[in-house]
Amino acid sequence: MIKKIKVEDAIGQPLLHDITAIMEDGFKGVKFKRGHIIEDSDIEALKNIGKDHIYVGELEADQVHEEDAVLEIKNLLTNENINVSDVSEGKISLSSKIDGLFVINRDLLRKINTIGDYTIACKKSYIRVNAGDKLAGVRIVPLWTEKIQLDQAKAILENEGPIFEVKEFKNLKVGCIITGDEVYYGRIKDAFKPVLTEKLGHFESQVIDFIFLPDDEDKLVETYKKFKNSGADLVIFTGGMSVDPDDITPRAIRKTGAEIIVQGIPMQPGNMLMVARDDNTYLMGVPGASIHSKVTSFDYFLPRVFAGLDLKKEDFIEMAEGGLL
Repeated sequence: MIKKIKVEDAIGQPLLHDITAIMEDGFKGVKFKRGHIIEDSDIEALKNIGKDHIYVGELEADQVHEEDAVLEIKNLLTNENINVSDVSEGKISLSSKIDGLFVINRDLLRKINTIGDYTIACKKSYIRVNAGDKLAGVRIVPLWTEKIQLDQAKAILENEGPIFEVKEFKNLKVGCIITGDEVYYGRIKDAFKPVLTEKLGHFESQVIDFIFLPDDEDKLVETYKKFKNSGADLVIFTGGMSVDPDDITPRAIRKTGAEIIVQGIPMQPGNMLMVARDDNTYLMGVPGASIHSKVTSFDYFLPRVFAGLDLKKEDFIEMAEGGLL
């Protein structure tokens, strides 16, 4: 049985949990660790941090200490690219071991957070992270929880886990097709190649080539097939992505025979992004907004391609909330 007693009466008793202190000198952290045997010399220090009473005793058979409740599930939360800290003050922290893309099983995260006492706070899914970046914190709210909650969390995670992954970016072979009569015939200077070069430079990639083409569907399809036969993992099409009659790039992408995942998404700028898949090759039709806007829909989904994710239409639809960039 757990009971609350005055600190003066607790000499010789072990602490049931870490005790945190916030000091005038700026220190914030664990002052006394769980299991510490209280000594007479500790009384004044405990009172100075506002601890006139502490809990002593033992938990019932159907109760689980806050630290144990977290430690029991910690190895079920992540993939191999995430570090899990030691428990401190009843919580653990997750951090990335590598540079990559942080991916969350959102349904599973919601399930664990609705069990009762478990709370998991984390960064947003699909963001780029660097090695050492903190990703999430996990704890239960009270000093102890019911064993039934721990059993429920473990069962869910063992069946559906992990919640968190960091996907390592792959070294992809990329082909770039820049279209438009106005560029091909030298009427205006191309502005897309520098943009794509800069954006692809954030990843390990092998750019097969930049090919400039006029507004000719058959030539676009022919060039795409050459890239695919060269082993391209990704082929980027630029120019002619709007709804004007002369904008033939979407038609050419359809003519390749690739499976169209999405054409037009609820994000601005970058509404007219088009994504398709042909076996293991992704095709991305990039709208002109990428020339003028630093961040567009292209910047949100290019990392997912390099992380090797299997993109589906719902991935694009869910961007409506927060998609006004």
